[in-house]
Amino acid sequence: MDGRTELRLQLTPQELAGIAALTAGVSGVNESEVSPEDAVVAAIEFALTRLIDDYEVPDASARDQVRIARDQLRAGWVRGNASL
Repeated sequence: MDGRTELRLQLTPQELAGIAALTAGVSGVNESEVSPEDAVVAAIEFALTRLIDDYEVPDASARDQVRIARDQLRAGWVRGNASL
């Protein structure tokens, strides 16, 4: 079983340009092409890490949710090690 879920987003042209720039940047850092989906997942992983390392999430359950989600995301890393 794949375990993936399709997610539909409605994005503005500026947000689409941001994803395109993110994809180009992550591809550069990764030194190989990554898909926009891979780049977004890398950005989510980075955001979760920043919440853990750089910010004090005041709610303990939210803090645990962030940590668990980041750890689970990394444990099943299927995005070709595209990371920031």
